[in-house]
Amino acid sequence: MSLLGKAYLAVTLGLFFAGLLWASLTMQENAAWVEVVVWAPHADFVAPFVRRRFEVNVAGLMIGWMVAGALIALYAIRAPFKIRGAAIAQRRLRELEREVLELRTLPLRQQEEDEILAAEAHIEAGSKKVMIEKIEIDRRGAQGGRGPLP
Repeated sequence: MSLLGKAYLAVTLGLFFAGLLWASLTMQENAAWVEVVVWAPHADFVAPFVRRRFEVNVAGLMIGWMVAGALIALYAIRAPFKIRGAAIAQRRLRELEREVLELRTLPLRQQEEDEILAAEAHIEAGSKKVMIEKIEIDRRGAQGGRGPLP
């Protein structure tokens, strides 16, 4: 991780924990109950919405908003690292694709190189193999030189 990445992470995590501390202190100070009015749907064609009243703890409302804000903050903290990881993965994928394309042409190049080497070495197509000739000579010598083997 680069120095800039470490600084970004330190600052954002510091702000995140300072926000948590501020939120907990604010919730302790606001422990009152308040009335909330909500327009709710109703199964009536004349008046489709009805006003409903609820008694809600202010700290409970604040917790919900803080959880939503904390999730957004965590996604914002992770975003640069995910972008960098995706860029590294794409670069590695391009390298591997280039390597695969190079390896696909290898048998064709290898055959050309083999033909060039064979032409330089003046290898004849009908030449005998050395070990087969040596085995035949050894067998003749073992039989006492009586001619070719059956």
